[in-house]
Amino acid sequence: MKKLNKKQKLVCFIAILIIVVILAIVVTTNIISNKNQITSEGYLATTANANSNLVASYIKEGITIGGITGTLKTLDTYDATATAEDIALGKIAYARGERIVGVRGPISKEKKYVGYYADINGDETPDGIIYADLAIGGSGVWGESYEIPTETNFKEYQVSKTNFDGPFGKRDVIKATSSGNERFYVMDLEDIDSKTHFWYAGNYSAAQGGVTLRTSEEFGMGKQNTANAIEKWNKGGSYGEQNANDMWGLIKDKVSSNWFVPSKMELIAFAGELKINSSNYLNYNLKDSYWSSTRTETLNAECVEFKFDRLSKRAVDSLQYVRLSTTF
Repeated sequence: MKKLNKKQKLVCFIAILIIVVILAIVVTTNIISNKNQITSEGYLATTANANSNLVASYIKEGITIGGITGTLKTLDTYDATATAEDIALGKIAYARGERIVGVRGPISKEKKYVGYYADINGDETPDGIIYADLAIGGSGVWGESYEIPTETNFKEYQVSKTNFDGPFGKRDVIKATSSGNERFYVMDLEDIDSKTHFWYAGNYSAAQGGVTLRTSEEFGMGKQNTANAIEKWNKGGSYGEQNANDMWGLIKDKVSSNWFVPSKMELIAFAGELKINSSNYLNYNLKDSYWSSTRTETLNAECVEFKFDRLSKRAVDSLQYVRLSTTF
């Protein structure tokens, strides 16, 4: 092997020295950097990041940054069970990583709650859809003009559930929390069954003989109409033979729980206030036509025909669907 001369030896020495110096700088820099770094579950901070805005409550408890020891306690909220219905109206809470605004509390007496679902018996399951709010009243036209009256001294109510997904879409649910006058008219979410029924088939012949069962068309008279019709149907006799498919005999159990066949004005208010028409009625689990409890003519009773957007008069021995209403 050829020996290096003095000049070559000097060059090698200088190269080695440079490499050593570079390595020393790199190592020293890393040591200093690591010394100033504080690592904590996914974030990295150095004393260079510390400033007057850095306070203990911003730093996780037990971690020190820039000479400031954190006091922030982390809390896992994913086992929380609270919902908006459990929290007082307008109050804010956080659960399962979400911000929750409370809805529990009395509803407004100035706001109209038509279109909300109604939990009538307080079992957390909606029983119907609100179509008239007597605190606000209202008017409209569906086949004919209708008027919804106003009253006072109502029960207290609150929202008991939000975004219930029912036949009328996602809507909040209201329940009563005190006694008092009933504020809302409610339509059942289902028909009494899947079949069509007579108004009172036997009374068709009786009416031809002069014995007619007449009832009111006015808003607010559906309950009384139903009571009057059932009373006459129960008597039979001169009012006509009872038929097993007459609606009055089929609804007795629900009538005992405050349900009734709506009057004509109540039925068209239901359609008008909820904007039900021939293009959308099937979406709401409704059939083509329904009896009202109104009968002002000798042979005919009133019904609504959603399929044709109209009111009709049909013979009391003809067939229509039946859906009940109530107040709460």
